[in-house]
Amino acid sequence: MKITPQIEDLYIRFLSNEITEAELNQLLDYFNVADSADLELLIEAELLDVDDEYDGNENLDRHLNNIHHIISASIDAADEKPRTVRLQPAFKSLLKIAASILVVLSIGYLGYTYLFKKADILPGRSLATLKLSNGHEINLDTLANQAIATINGVQITKLAGDRIVYTHVNTVSDTNSYLQTITTPLGGKYKVTLTDGTQVVLNSGSTLTFPIGFNQSERRVTLSGEAYFEVSKDAEHPFIVSSGRERITVLGTKFNISAYPDDDFISTALLEGKVNCLDVNTNANLILHPGEAALIQNNQLSKSTVDVSDMAAWQQGFFAFENEELAVVMKRLSRWYQLDVDYTSIPEKRIYARINMQENLTTVLDMLSTTSGLKFKIEGRRVTVMK
Repeated sequence: MKITPQIEDLYIRFLSNEITEAELNQLLDYFNVADSADLELLIEAELLDVDDEYDGNENLDRHLNNIHHIISASIDAADEKPRTVRLQPAFKSLLKIAASILVVLSIGYLGYTYLFKKADILPGRSLATLKLSNGHEINLDTLANQAIATINGVQITKLAGDRIVYTHVNTVSDTNSYLQTITTPLGGKYKVTLTDGTQVVLNSGSTLTFPIGFNQSERRVTLSGEAYFEVSKDAEHPFIVSSGRERITVLGTKFNISAYPDDDFISTALLEGKVNCLDVNTNANLILHPGEAALIQNNQLSKSTVDVSDMAAWQQGFFAFENEELAVVMKRLSRWYQLDVDYTSIPEKRIYARINMQENLTTVLDMLSTTSGLKFKIEGRRVTVMK
């Protein structure tokens, strides 16, 4: 038995609530005149071909149950109306089963894509919480574009999209003691413009602590996680970033720091300018020039020449993996898609890929599968890598 493109189209129109009554009757009649044995064999055979990676997917089960409920109601309603061709009783239950799974069984990639995108894991987005110096916390993603507060002569404003801006509106002597903290959860990203004009982009699972204004000889901030900095030049007031055991000192530059507490390393990549990297545990330090990266790992500070644009590509909306260990790749994906990754199953593999961060998870894993030859099993939000 072969399901024609016309039947494929009718079924998709049914799921989209675009089908007319006449088309619905045509779809139901198709199953009515089909041979029951052939139809049952088709369902059984195709069901065995469904990829194992979607077994136990709660979102898929819920979606199929919803489809089954809708189809059952439609069939019951159709039975109450006069029809040219009536459904045989034996076919009624079979039709409900067939229609529920037809989208993944019989119409190939078209139906497969239609259904599984409904259950896919979506990418991260603009999410952050701002904690003011008085302890008050503000959920920025639910806040309208507006002036949030004015504290000691500094106005805090949320702008369209995903940015908050700190602006001096009055001259006040003490602003350094008023600390602010912005935190992005896993699956979140946000931008901050500090009072000196420095721009910071926070990656997922990161925290930046900074004074509401800079009025001392140094401009100091503290980072946990990952952030991209474009520091405003001020030769008389060095900009210092403390991140774990690393301290970065700059005058004006563009650089990226990754210092997640659950990583065994801290990396700094310099795009423009010049920075001094200090390991506060060993007092080792080195100077970075554009195109170089510093790495603190295994109690050592080292530097190398790298493609620093790849290391900062995330703030432009891309994953850029250049000969990257698969375990590192999966950890970055886990932070953006809020995944639980089975790291015990990850083989030693190097990845080369550049992927838009707005793609859904299955699309990203399909791309990685194509480039690596590996397979990925998704169960809820748990991902297992298979050879």
